[in-house]
Amino acid sequence: MSTSDLLVTPAQRDRAVEILQEMYADGRLERLEFDSRLELALKARTRAELNGTFDGLVARPVPTFAPAAFTRPVAVRQSDGRGLGLVSHWLGFPTFFVGPALVAASAGRQNPAVRKHAVEALNFQLSAFGIFALLGIVTAVTEGFTGFLFPLVGLAWMVLTGIGGIAALLGSDFRYPFTLRMIK
Repeated sequence: MSTSDLLVTPAQRDRAVEILQEMYADGRLERLEFDSRLELALKARTRAELNGTFDGLVARPVPTFAPAAFTRPVAVRQSDGRGLGLVSHWLGFPTFFVGPALVAASAGRQNPAVRKHAVEALNFQLSAFGIFALLGIVTAVTEGFTGFLFPLVGLAWMVLTGIGGIAALLGSDFRYPFTLRMIK
């Protein structure tokens, strides 16, 4: 007696029904084919009859995706500091030289690009502060004669501070003109 002549147990019949249901759920069987194969499985008495319900079917679904190839992890690159570079330049508007000094001391320690922008802004703001102080002294000595230079120097300070921030945002290596670079 061969194994195909052995009688089917209820557990084997139930497992065959589960497999057919999985195949139908996966879309490997249409409704009519599923119904006919289910009927054959439920009526099967021998192993040969039960195995016949799976004729022409693939045992496992074929993967429809290709496994991803190994890719090396991307190195974490340090930020180019554009955003904080802009902030360090434009902090000169409300805080004069204090804001760029704080950015250079804090974020400038982790990112050299931010430090470069912050130090450039700090040097410019210190130079502008010195020019305003010197202009104040000269205006006092000349009894107000050179006072008309304050708005001109102030306008140049505002324009150059704005340009420095925009240049940092665009990734340029902007250097302020007329600046004493005391801090490196």
